[in-house]
Amino acid sequence: MTAPDILAITARKVHSLSDDWFPVVYGCLERGLGFYLIGAVPIGKYSRGPRKGQKKFPPKKHHQRVVITTDEKRQAQIEWENTTGLCSCCGGSGKQVKSISIYGTTYSDCVACDGTGKALHLRGQSTTTNLE
Repeated sequence: MTAPDILAITARKVHSLSDDWFPVVYGCLERGLGFYLIGAVPIGKYSRGPRKGQKKFPPKKHHQRVVITTDEKRQAQIEWENTTGLCSCCGGSGKQVKSISIYGTTYSDCVACDGTGKALHLRGQSTTTNLE
C-alpha cells in the first residue's frame, strides 16, 4: 500500500474541491507557514504515446492554486489515521523508502510507526473489545 497524499486530501477538504481534483505542483510557503498546491480536474487520459493511460490535465490557465497551513494538514492527517487506523506516513505498509538507485529501491521500517503500520496514537488501543 502506498502512503496517502495527505496534502491533496487536505486541499480537497479545506477548499471544497471535488474528489477528481489532483495536484500537479507541490510547494512550501516561506518560513514553514504551510504548503501550496497547484492542480486541476483531469480532462481525460492520454490514449497513445509514452504517457498512455496517464491523466491529461487542462492548460495551466485553468489550474487552481490552493494554500494549506501546517495545522490544517496535521488535522487532516489525524482524521485519516482515525478513519483508517493506519499510519499516514507509510500507508499501513510499515515500510518507507530508504534509497533509490539504478539497482532498485531499498526500504526500511517506517520511523513514524516503528514498522507496525498502525497509527501512533492508536497503537495501544485494541480494535476488538472483550465483553466477558
